[in-house]
Formats: sequence, structure tokens, C-alpha cells
Amino acid sequence: MKKPCSYPGCPALVERGNCGQHGQPEPRQQYDRFRGSSSERGYDERWRKFRRWFLNCNPWCADCVEESQQPAIEVHHVQKVREHPELRLKESNCLALCKSCHSIRTARGE
Repeated sequence: MKKPCSYPGCPALVERGNCGQHGQPEPRQQYDRFRGSSSERGYDERWRKFRRWFLNCNPWCADCVEESQQPAIEVHHVQKVREHPELRLKESNCLALCKSCHSIRTARGE
């Protein structure tokens, strides 16, 4: 089964690792320093409470509910938090997704 390229934002699907355009993945520590901490990106205690509530209200993956009804364990922001921080706690800007569907959307840059 193909998975998203491990390079952040690349939409290519590969057997493993990175696609031909991105070579070896950069070290995780370097990437994490670039991104900042989770709380610096807006994922603080208010977010954690909102996330628990949202997943409780939306227990199934919005993308694969028709196929196999996977439980939702991640919350995806339709409009990115870094571009629209005012929408980070808005239910209308969020989708409940399983790990696989969230990884695919994130790899596509959504």
C-alpha cells in the first residue's frame, strides 16, 4: 500500500520514504525546530479541551466513514491554523479523521 512522501507537504504517494524529488528526509529534530513547539503553533490547553470535545461529538473518520468506519483520532483544520489562527477552535473549520486519512491530507498540504 502506498503512503504519502515523508517530506512535509509533498502530495506524492510512495511505497516508503520520500519521492524521487526529495531524497532523504531531514532529521526530525531539525524539522521540529523549524516548526516550533505544539503550544507555539496554537495547540495549547484550550485546544486539547476542544479536541476532546470535538472527537467525542464526531467519533468516526469523515473521509472513510463510507468504506470501513474507522474511528477518528485526529482533528484536521480545513483552513490552516498558521494562516487563520482565529479559526483554530471553530467546529466548522475542523474535520474528525483517522490517522491514515489525516496523514494523507497533511502530506497533500491541505
